Amino acid sequence: MKWNFNTRSYLLCLIILLCISCNETHSEKRVAMELYNTFEPSNHLQPEMEKIEFDTLHNADFCFAVLKPINIALNKNEEIQLSKRLSPGQKALYFFWYLDAEVNNGGFIQFYWNGKRMYLPPIIEGLKLINDSAMLHLVMAADKEFIANEDKFMKQKEIHNWEPLYNNLKKFDEYDSLYYLYNHHTMSLIEKYVRQFPNEFVKL
Repeated sequence: MKWNFNTRSYLLCLIILLCISCNETHSEKRVAMELYNTFEPSNHLQPEMEKIEFDTLHNADFCFAVLKPINIALNKNEEIQLSKRLSPGQKALYFFWYLDAEVNNGGFIQFYWNGKRMYLPPIIEGLKLINDSAMLHLVMAADKEFIANEDKFMKQKEIHNWEPLYNNLKKFDEYDSLYYLYNHHTMSLIEKYVRQFPNEFVKL
């Protein structure tokens, strides 16, 4: 088969775009893994917490009380530096809260629409750390659905209209419902981990 100039040009452009896309994906993964993997114990951020507060709060209230004093980054550059001061357990709580805030407000579609997928590696590692297999499998299933429909997200991003995603990608409705069902258990597992390793999180 003979290829004309236009065909060769099209294929060349396609290859270049694929390479750019791959480089961006690898770059995002690299940054995300840096956020999770880098921990400087000598610079550990370990806020003080009243023991009575530590002993009496539970579930989401407890997790938020532990999260609030470490949630101090004002931008992404500050967040990269902040993450180096967070222990693996603190990272599990910190990055899961991105998922929790987005899904509780607008479902998994909002999580992806708002560009929070870059936090998926530390979220997954955090769920592994607290042994939350149910939420871990759900998050990975939702991400698989996103990858299968990423072109639809990109198309709607171009015209700044997310409504068709909610209207047409009904599988996410199922994942959202499961998230709301599993959420309490995840918070309980985070709390259990914090109480098991309090020095990772606070000074009492």
